[in-house]
Amino acid sequence: MGVGDRTGRARRLARLTQEQLAHKANISLSLLRKVEQGTRPASPAFITAVARALGVGIGELTGQPYAPGRSDAAAHALIPDLRRAIVAFTDESPSVPMSFEDLTASLDGVREGMRRARYSDMIDDLPDILLGLHQLADIENPGRQLEQVYSTMAYAYSKAMLFAYQYGYLDLAGLAAERCAWAAERSSDPIWPIAAEYNRALIMLYSGAYVGGLRTIERAYTASERIPTTANLLAVRGALHLRGSILSARAADNDTAESHLRGAQDIAAAIGSVRFNHYGTGFRPSNVDIHSVAVPVELSDGTTAVSRAEQIRLPASVAPSRAGHHFIDLSRAWLLHGDKQRSLLTLEQARRVAPELTRNHPQVHETIRVLAKTRRGTDPLTRFAKWANVKI
Repeated sequence: MGVGDRTGRARRLARLTQEQLAHKANISLSLLRKVEQGTRPASPAFITAVARALGVGIGELTGQPYAPGRSDAAAHALIPDLRRAIVAFTDESPSVPMSFEDLTASLDGVREGMRRARYSDMIDDLPDILLGLHQLADIENPGRQLEQVYSTMAYAYSKAMLFAYQYGYLDLAGLAAERCAWAAERSSDPIWPIAAEYNRALIMLYSGAYVGGLRTIERAYTASERIPTTANLLAVRGALHLRGSILSARAADNDTAESHLRGAQDIAAAIGSVRFNHYGTGFRPSNVDIHSVAVPVELSDGTTAVSRAEQIRLPASVAPSRAGHHFIDLSRAWLLHGDKQRSLLTLEQARRVAPELTRNHPQVHETIRVLAKTRRGTDPLTRFAKWANVKI
């Protein structure tokens, strides 16, 4: 079932009419009817509002984590190992003891897997990386080396958070974000706690806690103004603006979202070509462009999103993970704009660039189902749905 079917089922179990649920969730009755009928995709903001009104988890409406297909069954199968490593925290040891150099080398592989959106390539090593870093922290004397271990640990937990989120394990992603903040506070790097707040705000975004997420962003930005400004710090501030733009858009606050976008654009222009460490946030001028399209999509303004997308050209250096997200958003924009053919073609672009990301993205599943409802299952759409393990 899609979100529309699950919404209708949960609504009936709660003994609510469509009119009553629309009022309780503060959404339009017309939108609710279209989503339940399958002719309008359920946006993340819609899902959050309905889940809160019905008293159910977001996963109960999206169906995440999805049943694994053949292509990513191995990644799902390894989630228990990652969960044990994160839950065990400091009370378990890696299968094979590793030096700090070995652990950082393995983490470089994880970083590259995330960049390329090849998540199944990275998960094997991540549990032992986390446990190994904790083991080193337990035996290391206070000093610069210990602080470096904690900085590396914060980064490793941020990758664990993203992996767990990617496959729909939001509870595990939230725990990893908290562990990231724990390690960041011990790193003695004043920027890491700010980057950790950026990560926490992601969990709040996908949990529907938009007001709390915006407060987190504001608190982190205020903290950043108390330390010396460097290119590294500017990059993290830019990332805070980008996260704030999406949180604001989900909260239907267009003015604040656009203000955050302008702040990120100013920072991107100020940094220019200077080399910097973005602390795993991925801040780049191209990422600002990607968010400029994502914001109107979150506000259900497909026409503005399509218009902005036509003005940007993503450089070849953009990470596949970022490009994949962009094409997923752009597909949603074309659907909202009314061009279903372009919507499907853009989904195909996302699939070519970042297949694992595309197959597991809930908004891709929503787009496929709406296209199937209105296009009567064309051969290309049927093939795509089968590849994405979506029944239409």
